[in-house]
Amino acid sequence: MDELATLRALQSVKEHGTVTAAAAVLRLSPSAVSQQLKRLEKATGRSLLTPTGRRVALTPEAHALLDEAGPVLSRLEAILGVSSGRESQVAGHVRVAAFTTAIRHGALTAIAEVQDLHPQLTCSLAEMDPGEAYHALSAGMVDIAVTHHWQGQQAPVYPAITVSPLADNTADDLVDDVADVICHRDHSLAQSPGLEDLATYSWVSTGAGTICHSWLIHMFALHGHRPRITAEISDFALHVPFVAAGLGLALVPRLGRPELPGEVRVLELEDPPARKIGIALRTLQVGDNAISVVGAALRSCLRD
Repeated sequence: MDELATLRALQSVKEHGTVTAAAAVLRLSPSAVSQQLKRLEKATGRSLLTPTGRRVALTPEAHALLDEAGPVLSRLEAILGVSSGRESQVAGHVRVAAFTTAIRHGALTAIAEVQDLHPQLTCSLAEMDPGEAYHALSAGMVDIAVTHHWQGQQAPVYPAITVSPLADNTADDLVDDVADVICHRDHSLAQSPGLEDLATYSWVSTGAGTICHSWLIHMFALHGHRPRITAEISDFALHVPFVAAGLGLALVPRLGRPELPGEVRVLELEDPPARKIGIALRTLQVGDNAISVVGAALRSCLRD
């Protein structure tokens, strides 16, 4: 139905701010979305968009139209989604973003499995820190993102994005990935040190601006200290040889972590930090079959 497509195009522009981002979400070309919007303007006799720099804003007439048509649009999409049999179709291209350890632990396996089970489905994968992944998802550059936030910190909230936890339970005391402080086997540190004991030593961290770097700073700041970061390496797997070489300490999540060599030992913290992992997608695409299948595969493989 052409009227349905034009209203969906307008709704998507409202949620994502540009015709290009809306086109990515709808899996159309920007010119096709522009044509749909022009047809809607002609059909309604209303001016719907106004440019604001590099983005576009909806006119009051456009907001009024969506207020009137929004509930009808949602109901009609639900009805058509069931009656057209779309629930059995898994096809198209899904763009996935995931952080490094999630890629190593399960994302690659998940993508391989869904492409093997559904020959008409293809996936691409981009390595992204959660903050970068959220922005890419909002801009329509990816379709699904594996994200995380540290326990004790509020999960980020983005308009028009839905995040479901990796675990079945969303209780505050449930975590998905514990992180350990590791040191060289012969380090003088006691087996159960306090953070004040750890602050004076050299640390390796992910790069400044990443969520894990920020958490390391935050973890010490809660106790009035600041870690002495002497190396920044994006891949946690490379933090292990840094420690094995006796160059300092590291906070390394267990997810996707290689087996620790004999030169490295794990320190026993009273309250070890942990990450909560989630699968994020645009709310508008929650019912998309291909994205749902990929999301389910990611969730299953990352739990193992």
